This record gives sequence, C-alpha cells and structure tokens, in this order.
Amino acid sequence: MNLKKVKYPYMQKRYYYTPKKSKKRTKKTNSSAWIRTVLYILTGALTLWLFCILWFNVSNGAAGQAVAKQLRQMLGQSAGLIPLFLGYWLVQTVRKKSASFLFFIIGSSVTLAAFSCFLTLLRLVFKDSLISGGHVGESLCTALQGVAGVAGAAVFSLAFILVGIHLLFAIPWAVVLQKTGEFVRNDFNGWMEARAELKEKVREGKAELKEKPVKETSSRPVAEEIHEVPEIHRSKPEIRRPVAEPVHLPRREEISSAHLQQDENAKAPTDENGEVKKFDPKTFKLPPLDLLNDPAGDGIVGPTDDEIAQATRRLEDTLKSFDIRATVTGVSPGPVVTRYEIKPDPGVTIASITARTQDIQASMEARSVRVQAPIPGKNAVGFEIPNERPVMVTMKEILQSSVYANSKAVLPIALGRYADGEPAGSVAEKWPHILIAGATNSGKSICLHTIIMSLIYKHTPDEVKFLMIDPKRVELTLYEGIPYLYDPKTSCDDVDVVTDANGAAKSLQMLVKVMEKRLSIMQLAKVKNIEGYNQWAKQNNEEKMFYIFVIIDEMADLMLQTKASIEDSVQRLAQMGRALGIHLILCTQRPSVKVITGIIKANLPSRIALQVASGIDSKVILDATGAEDLLGRGDMLYQSTSDKTPFRIQGAYVSEKEIKAVADFLRAQGGPDYPVQIVAEQNPHQRPQDGLGTSPEELLQALNLIKERRRVSQDLLKAHFGSSARATNMLSVLEMKGYISKPEGSNRWEIHYEMIDQAIEDLNSLPYDKNYQEETYETVYK
Repeated sequence: MNLKKVKYPYMQKRYYYTPKKSKKRTKKTNSSAWIRTVLYILTGALTLWLFCILWFNVSNGAAGQAVAKQLRQMLGQSAGLIPLFLGYWLVQTVRKKSASFLFFIIGSSVTLAAFSCFLTLLRLVFKDSLISGGHVGESLCTALQGVAGVAGAAVFSLAFILVGIHLLFAIPWAVVLQKTGEFVRNDFNGWMEARAELKEKVREGKAELKEKPVKETSSRPVAEEIHEVPEIHRSKPEIRRPVAEPVHLPRREEISSAHLQQDENAKAPTDENGEVKKFDPKTFKLPPLDLLNDPAGDGIVGPTDDEIAQATRRLEDTLKSFDIRATVTGVSPGPVVTRYEIKPDPGVTIASITARTQDIQASMEARSVRVQAPIPGKNAVGFEIPNERPVMVTMKEILQSSVYANSKAVLPIALGRYADGEPAGSVAEKWPHILIAGATNSGKSICLHTIIMSLIYKHTPDEVKFLMIDPKRVELTLYEGIPYLYDPKTSCDDVDVVTDANGAAKSLQMLVKVMEKRLSIMQLAKVKNIEGYNQWAKQNNEEKMFYIFVIIDEMADLMLQTKASIEDSVQRLAQMGRALGIHLILCTQRPSVKVITGIIKANLPSRIALQVASGIDSKVILDATGAEDLLGRGDMLYQSTSDKTPFRIQGAYVSEKEIKAVADFLRAQGGPDYPVQIVAEQNPHQRPQDGLGTSPEELLQALNLIKERRRVSQDLLKAHFGSSARATNMLSVLEMKGYISKPEGSNRWEIHYEMIDQAIEDLNSLPYDKNYQEETYETVYK
C-alpha cells in the first residue's frame, strides 16, 4: 500500500490510501505521444512537398504532377495558399496553442473558395492576363453574379476572405483598427506641433531683424555682437567660372585650293600605275579646325547663379540639421559636375562632414556625389554634384585653348575639362604609357579618339606614327589609309589597322626588334633619348626618328587568345620604350586582374578610369575607389605619375562624322610612308612559322603523334619534344587551331581526327628541303 501523510485543518495527522498508477495507462500515453510525433513529421513533409510542386515546380514526379494539376484545375492560383495554411496550423499545433483542426478546415476552405472567386472576377477585368480561379472560383463567381451582380460578387468575395482569415488566424480586428487610428492621430498631432513651432521661429526671426539697428548701437563688445547675428544671414560663396581664351590653330582658309579639292574628293592620290602616292612632308598640311564641330550652348558652363545659390542653401541647411557648422566658400561650375567647397568652422572635423555624404546626396537629389577631403592645397572639403543640364565638351574648344595650343611640350595631349571647368591636358612624354579602362559604353573609345586627334593636329606623319590594334574592328578602322599608320612587320604599301590577335602578336614582337635596333643606334650616337638623337641627326644630316604610339583598343581579347606573347612584348616595350619614343596606350572594358595583370600595371604608371560597376574594379585600375561614382559618357578620373590623387575630367567628345572628315582630309594628301627598319631573317630551307613559335615540321610531327597514339597530353608531347615549354606551346597551338578542344566541365581533351587528317595532307603538300628536315630532327630530338 502507498500511504501518504496529509495535513488537514481539523486534524494534525491523517493517512489516506492512494493507489498506484496503472502501467497500462502510462503505456497508452506514451503511444499517443509517439503517434502525434509521427503525424507532425508526416504533416511537415506533406507541407514541404506541396511547396515544391505548387511553388517551385522542382522534380514533381508522376504523383506530384497529378496532384498539382488537379489542385490548379480546382482552385487555380489560389492553390498555392494550401501549404502556407497547413504550415501555419502545424506550427501552432506543435507550440501547443489553441489550434482546432475543425476551425482550420473551415477557415482554409472558406478562404480558398473566396480567393478563387476573387481571382475569377479579376480575370474579367484583365482579360489578357494569366489569372485563374479554377472550377471552384468559376462556379462560386457565377452563383454570386446571378444573385448580387459583379459588384456584389466582388464585395462578398472580399468579405468571405476576411472571414476565412479570421477563422484561421483569430485576428483581433478591433485592436488592429484601434492601433491604426492611434498611429494616424499621433502622426497628425506631431505634424501640427512641428508646424506651429516653425511658425514661432519664423516670427521670432522677423522680430530680431527689426531690432538689429538698435543692437548695433549698443556698447557691447564686437565679438559679442557677431555671436548674436541671426543664423539666416549667409555669406555669398565665390563663383569661379572658367574664362574662355581661344587660341586659333591654322584655319581652313590657309589651306591651298589643291588640298581643299583633294579633301572634298576624299580619295588618296595615285600615280600613273594606279598605286597610292606617298605623302610629301614638304607639302603636307595639318587638318584645319573647321573639320570639327563648334561648341554648343551660349558659353555658360554649369548652373546659373540662382541655381548655385539654391544649392548652397541646401548644403548648409543639411549640415546644420546634423549640428555641423560649416559654410560654402567657393563654387567651381563645370560642364557636367559642379564642385562646392565647404569650409568647416574651428573645432569641426573633416570626417564629420564626409560621413554625411549620403545625406547630402539625398538632399541634393543627385545620382551620385564624389567627395574630395580635403581639396589639395585648401582648408576645405569638395563635393562634386552633377548638374541638371550637362554641357558637352567638344574637341574643337579644347584644341583652341591655351593649355594645348600654347604648350611647349613635344607631345601635348588634349583630354577635356576638369570638374571646375578649366581645360584639361597632359603630356605624353610624362606618361610615358597609359592604361584606359572602364565599363561598356563609358567612353573609352572616345577617349582614344581624343588622344589620336591631339597628336594629329600637332604633328606631321614623319614625326608621329600609330601602330593601331583593334580586335573589335569597329573603332580604329576609321583611320585606315591615313599617312600616320605604321606596322613594323609589313611594308608601308600593305600597312593597315591590325584586327587579329596573331597579327597583333607579330607586330608587337617585331616592334621589340625595332626598339632593340634603336638602342644600338643611340649607343653609337652616344645619346640617351629620342630628343637627343634627333638633335644629333639634324647636325649630322641623318634621318630623324619618329615617335611610335601603340594603341590597343581591347586588351582583354588579345590576352584571351595570345596572353604569353602579348604580355611579354608589352612588358619589354613599357620598360625600355620611353627613351626610344615608343609609347603604349592600352584600353580595356574588363578591369580584372586577369587582363590588367601585375606586370602590366607596374609598367603603366598613368591611368584613366571611366565609370565602372564597383569599387573593386576601381581599385584594379587606380588602386583606389572613386570610379564607381562617375556618371559615364566620358566622365573620368585621370592620374599621372606625378599625381597622388586622381583628377576628375569630363572628356572631349569626337563624333564619327568628325573622325571621317579628318581621315578623309589626311588620306587626300597621300598614303603611309616609312622605311623598313627590320628585315625578317629566315632560313631559305625553312618554311614560315605560324606566329606562335612553331614551325610546320613540328606541327606535322605533333599531329602524326596524336593520330598514332589516339590521345594527347602535355606529358606525351614533352616526351617527344624534350621540353615542357615547347610541349605547352604546342598544346596551345593545337587548341587554337581547333585540332583539340576541352569541353566545358571536363578535364579530358577531345580530338578532332577529321581536321587532323586534312591538316596532315596540307602540310605534306608544302615544299621543303629534306636535308634541312633531317638536320632539324637531329638538333631537336637527339
């Protein structure tokens, strides 16, 4: 027996009998809990399965497709609410809250039916949409329309939706309405109080203005009087607008009538045999400025004085709202952005001002705001805010400016206008090489045209040459046939813009040889740069050296196809080409470390960054952020070797019509003319190489080896050729020529035997010297 001692108020001790709990009852309780857990798990699995087949359509299977099809036919798009309701009921049941299964069934049924009816009504309004309420919605909608009409059906369907939601979630509508009313009332009262306070402050400010003359005649100290001046008095900032001082270059009227006629014909002159004549340095004329478009607008750069005053007031009010005491001391209007110089009061840190950049951007309603903290040489912070009406900078106005026209440099470059509106220029000798990068349609090609035009309008073809490489075949091809073109791998009769990767690799490799030859010539002349050699050549009646600009419009495409040869040539030219008059201009729209490698960046100290997608891309170009805040369409950050921070410039625009007009004028005066500086040295018995470091004999042996072994790998080629470098090069050649390929996601080479058989036949048909082949075999393989 189980005796338990219990105290009662009417007796001190009492014992009563309590029977032991039955073991059968405990087992029954445990079994019911186990069954409940299994039901919860199965219900959860059912919920997830319904989510997958109704929402995401992921691996439905036969049963899933059948169930989803039936539910959508019955309820339409409202069937997607079933897993939501089932999941909510499961969560409430597990948390042991009041979740009656009967109310769940009734509430979900009413909600689904009413929602299907409402979707069917929406289908009547939006006839071309994909809204569907299923058979249930159509039946219920038809019944409600017959009784209450379309408007009544819509009202009652919404009412039934609210009833079903209330049965499901037990929403206290009275509390919801009460809280909503309190929120609206409090918000309205706060607005009325703020309005009354603002009126009171305005009234007090007017009273202080009326009493100001009386206060000025008092005998208090001057410092105290200044401290009590009302805050609505603002100092007017200094507006520094650029002053246009055009310096005209030779105009079209100064060109002879013969050249004008050739310009209109736009055809290169030919001799009696029909060949294109070479340009004559004695009669060559630089292109006139009339070929370029005149500046647009009325000459006012940037916003008006009233707009500047309004923007200044906004800036100061925004800073004042955050208890930052600062004033706008200067404004520099530019063509696209205007720089506001904000000077902080004593005790105010610059970091507190720059931390409010986003608030200032929101207050000025600007797309982006760039900050200079501080402005170099000034005790102020610069905020560059875009103009509402940007002004296009033309090439003609920059070429007429004193920055370019009166420059004493040998190779002046016109870029555009700074953020403060002043003309921006540079000197190619100080670059000495430059990298231009930015996103698509940000103005990279226009920037290239600007640099090319700057050199064309200052130098004749016997002073400057262009090696143009354009894999895109759409930008630099406009300059085909002008006398400035240069390609060291071919003669002046066949020179053209290089458009293929293999040709570009050959041209750069041949230019390296030209550079080495120039080094030897300067060593003999005992001079250290091209300027010194040209002076020596003038004194000794020798031929002068011309400057060579290597212009690559899309570096990413070249690096993708012939990375090794291109990178090596660019590295050598960048390291040693400056003193020899060779300058590199590389342009790419992929600012990634795979294209702009560390070797290339180390040898290109000058950079131009146009608009990019993120700060990471900006760091790849400039090693600093900022280019992601640019506006595009020629808005750039320029940083030369002597600049610690980049300068913001709006690049000059050159249209396709202007380029064609200048190119036609140049072509009318003759074709390219330059001496062959490097003669290709080749064994008379050796067949020409393919430009990738392999001869046809080596390629034929590799193809025969692959055909015989029915496989290909680097180890196989290394064992045959005896060198890892040659095996790697041969593997790359085979892949580029299409004989082998590696499918995406696979690490095995796929061999195209039909192409290999055809290539073997073509190579065997080429003439060659048997003795030379045997000599090559013994030299390479023994």
